[in-house]
Amino acid sequence: MGYTTWESVERRRKRRKIILIVLLLLLLIAAGIGGYWYYGQWKADRQQKEYEELKLKAFLTREVTPTPSPEGTPTPTPTPSAEDMLLAALMEEYEANFTILPDFNILHGENEDVFSYIAIPDTIIDYPILASEEEDYYLKYNIDHTKGYPGCLYIQNCNSRDMNDPFTIIYGHNMKNGTMFGSLKNFKDEDFRNTHPYFFIYMEDRVMVYEVVIVSHTESEHLLSEDYVKKDGKWVFDKFDGHETARLVARLHGEDDKAYFASPEPTDEDTLLVLSTCGDGRRFVVVGKRVLSVPIDKIPAPKE
Repeated sequence: MGYTTWESVERRRKRRKIILIVLLLLLLIAAGIGGYWYYGQWKADRQQKEYEELKLKAFLTREVTPTPSPEGTPTPTPTPSAEDMLLAALMEEYEANFTILPDFNILHGENEDVFSYIAIPDTIIDYPILASEEEDYYLKYNIDHTKGYPGCLYIQNCNSRDMNDPFTIIYGHNMKNGTMFGSLKNFKDEDFRNTHPYFFIYMEDRVMVYEVVIVSHTESEHLLSEDYVKKDGKWVFDKFDGHETARLVARLHGEDDKAYFASPEPTDEDTLLVLSTCGDGRRFVVVGKRVLSVPIDKIPAPKE
């Protein structure tokens, strides 16, 4: 028959105390992680609401004043160009995207770094695009300059704000609540791609339309790494050499055997826009080819 000594009782008490302390610490850690996650989601939801309110305020129906013809003079009907015919066809389906346009004075009142705006039909992606002299500033800062998620959609300083580089990269977070670039993953689905082939970029003086031509995962190396050189111990952007698109296509073929490529594939003659976010441990990109760039004053009036 064994006896319980005072020392053994004390050891059991200490073990229970240690276990209790460990469990309490784990509970506090879990609560902290959960609280941080919920705070991040709350902040992302709040920012999303502000973006939606900004759109309601900034997007206005464009007023068109018809140009009267000289009295008694018949107006000749010019032969429509390929761009005219494409614009007419797109306006049949996306009239609102051409006639309800952002007022950049209002957008600049929110943040002067706004230089463009993107809208992808039937997704939550409907946001200003920003650029800052401080590289990657909007990776960590919101449009109101508060720090934290969700940040903003933005370009780096290697790209120009006119969007006329061989390809421009727009970065955005892949938010769990689907905001920012969280819904880019919709383009993985063939049916979605087939029914949503275009997205829209608004500039102060024009509307640009891009056709989705690549959907792919890629490794984390910068997509324009070939155009960087080392100066004074730092990697800095040098210049475009005109072969960025060919290298991009070859690279994506080699890094994702499930990638989608339109036929024909884009070439160095095309102007591309790359929408880039994180996903599945790698980057995820949706690449659009510019198919239309129409000055706002050349957009026809909406049909009665």
